[in-house]
Amino acid sequence: MTVTLDATEVVVAQMLAAMRYNVARMAGVANARIGSQGDYQTDLEGMAAEIAFCKAFNYFPDLTVGPRKGGWDVKGRAGETVDIKVTKYDSGKLLATLKKKPEDAQYYVLLVGECPTYRLAGYATAEELLKPENITDLGHGEGYALTQDKLNQFSNNKGG
Repeated sequence: MTVTLDATEVVVAQMLAAMRYNVARMAGVANARIGSQGDYQTDLEGMAAEIAFCKAFNYFPDLTVGPRKGGWDVKGRAGETVDIKVTKYDSGKLLATLKKKPEDAQYYVLLVGECPTYRLAGYATAEELLKPENITDLGHGEGYALTQDKLNQFSNNKGG
């Protein structure tokens, strides 16, 4: 499934990314990215991917800008917690830092693309992703990683 943000959604993502970037840096929160892209670009793609995920499943995105460390990005209708991950690489992996714990989020979702268009590549439960056998080093330090062929696929019924 592919999701494209409209012009207004892109502007909202840009505005929130800039605000979150400034608030986080002022609060001393380090960006936990795994890659060489800049902090603002990481925040923009993360925010845009969160909006794209919410658009695909009819959830309401978290539009707050306070400092945050770890945890989840989206809370579903049944209370499930979701951590949204994004990569621009077609064959990119679902990644998480070694600091992640099962209680941080129930699900980890991978979106592939760049603002404004993303493909929902799939998801893993915390138990599926955060296992010692998934620890790898992609050149930026060790972290958890799953290839896209190991991810669960979303059903086609939009909205849940």
